[in-house]
Amino acid sequence: MPFSLFSRKKPTRRFNDFYADWSKTLTENCLPLLRQSLSSAASASVLSANVDLVLRHLVLYYKTLDLAADPNTIPYLLFPTWRNSLETPFLFLGDIHPYLLTNLLRSMIDRENQDSDDDYSLHLNLDLVNQPLKIATAWKDPSDELVTRIDQIECTMRLMVPVLMDRMRKAQRGFVARVSEDWVSSYRGGKKEKPVTAITAATPASVDEAAKVEMEELVSIFVDANRLRKSVIMDIVGATSEHQAALFLEGLCQFLVGFKISVSSWLNQIDLSD
Repeated sequence: MPFSLFSRKKPTRRFNDFYADWSKTLTENCLPLLRQSLSSAASASVLSANVDLVLRHLVLYYKTLDLAADPNTIPYLLFPTWRNSLETPFLFLGDIHPYLLTNLLRSMIDRENQDSDDDYSLHLNLDLVNQPLKIATAWKDPSDELVTRIDQIECTMRLMVPVLMDRMRKAQRGFVARVSEDWVSSYRGGKKEKPVTAITAATPASVDEAAKVEMEELVSIFVDANRLRKSVIMDIVGATSEHQAALFLEGLCQFLVGFKISVSSWLNQIDLSD
C-alpha cells in the first residue's frame, strides 16, 4: 500500500494479538519450564534446553517486530498501544531500554555480594531448601571475566544509545524543516494570486513526501534499536554460566510479566458498579 500520512489503516489489532499470544506463551510455557529447571535438581541438558527456549522466544519477538516495521507501521511500533501505563516509562524507541538489561544483571550480582557473611549463610540455607547449590550460589563472587564482559557491554550501550537518540532528533528536525520549507515556498508562490492558508500551503502531498523520508529513517532506527536489545540479551547469556543465564532470563521474564499481572490485579480491584 502506498505511503500516506493522511490515510493509513491502523495495524494495532494484529500487533495487539501478536503481543498477547507472545506474552501468553512466555507466561504459561517458557517461564514455568525455566523455573522448574531452577527449583529442582534438573540435569544440565534440561536447564540448557529451557534457557535456549526462553532466549529464542525473546529473539523471536524482536525479529517479528523488525519484519513488521515499514513506513506505514512504524508510528505504532514506536508508540505501542499493547504496552500498559506501567511499562511506558521503561520504553526506549518502542521497547524496553537496553540499560534495563545490564541494570537487572548488576542488581542480581550486587544484591548477592552486598550481604554480610552471616546474612549470606542464612540466605543460602533458606534457598537450599528449594534450589540446588549451583543455583543458590550462582552470583556469589562473580569471575573477573564476567565483570569485564559486563563493562564492555555497558560501554557499547553508552556509545550506541546516544547515537540512536541523535538520529531520532535529526529525523524529526528534518521532517519539520522540510514541511516548513514547503509551506514557505507555497506561500510565497501563491501570495500574489490568492490568500494562502496553512492548509492550502502545506498540501497533503508535500507533507506525505516529507513524512515518508522521516518514516523510512525511523524504521532504520527502530530496527537498529532492536538489534542492540537482542545483542545485549545474547551477549549477557553468552558471558554468563548456564545457571547465571537461567536466573537472568527468569528475572527479565518476571519483569516483563510483572507489569501485566500488576495491571490485571489493579483492574480487578476496581469497583465498576458505581
